[in-house]
Amino acid sequence: MSDFSRNPDRPVTIAESGPADTRRLIAAHNAMEARIAALLDEKDVMLGAIGHDLKTPLAALRVRIESVPDATQRARMADSIEDITRTLDDILSLARVGRNGGELEPLDLAALAIGVVEEFEDLGAPVTIADPPRMVAKVQETWLKRALRNLIANAVRYGGGAAVSLVDDGASIILRVEDDGPGIPPDRIAAMLEPFTRGEASRNRATGGAGLGLTLARAIAEQHGGTLVLANRAEGGLRAEIRLPG
Repeated sequence: MSDFSRNPDRPVTIAESGPADTRRLIAAHNAMEARIAALLDEKDVMLGAIGHDLKTPLAALRVRIESVPDATQRARMADSIEDITRTLDDILSLARVGRNGGELEPLDLAALAIGVVEEFEDLGAPVTIADPPRMVAKVQETWLKRALRNLIANAVRYGGGAAVSLVDDGASIILRVEDDGPGIPPDRIAAMLEPFTRGEASRNRATGGAGLGLTLARAIAEQHGGTLVLANRAEGGLRAEIRLPG
């Protein structure tokens, strides 16, 4: 059953054997797994349809706003469309994480982290990484990159920059992102990992997003058998860590 909990879209049929009541129990379990897998497949089809049906009119709106004569209003409309599109992408990603994401493959996490940091450097964002040691772990590259991007973007948005490092503490391989921002009140840290939660009431959607970045990063970490840990730094700022099995 543990295999099914990790891969619910891949039901494993258990051979029916033993006394009659045991066989009935096994048959019921097999039917339950098959039904759950079918429901997950239906959910993916529905999500795909929703994504298509919403993104198509959003794309049309991008074209139509070009006829708006006021440049300021046109820019605000474009920002709103992009915000809706990003939120839609985050919602769909959160619902699909761990589904059809490919097998775990050995990957050099140092190279992965450097690649993601370079993406931000190319955009002029104040993101740095020390010379990371080579560490290999079995991961889904696309998803883990998404999680690290979310943590870095969060640090840049709220902390003004990000310092990325890769650490092996003996028990876990840690992708660490630190910033010099205001941190998070200790009693709010757990809540910040929940969907649609943002740090400050004054931070609107234009500056704080939809509040799904940390939730998605946590889901990706857990899909890899790891955890996402947030903690305030003693010297100020926030430390966010994706801890993967060592």
